[in-house]
Amino acid sequence: MFFSKRRWIIAIAVALYLYFLLPATATGFYELYHLTHIEPIYYGYGAFKAAGYYFGAWPYKLYACTAVAALIIFLPPLVRRMRGAK
Repeated sequence: MFFSKRRWIIAIAVALYLYFLLPATATGFYELYHLTHIEPIYYGYGAFKAAGYYFGAWPYKLYACTAVAALIIFLPPLVRRMRGAK
């Protein structure tokens, strides 16, 4: 039930992305904006920059990443089970 390798890999990848790579995404958007000069990309840079800063300074960052991974792993089977138990 909860042992789908694909779901575990996705959950771990998302948690690691949130924990380590959120500020790096802002840098990627910044560089992409300077290559293309497309204004909405700069707004994406600002959003990821703010999210990376505030999420990085949040003391519950590890707990939030763990909770996101747990939701990705456990929520789909629970929803499937609840829908089948009508």
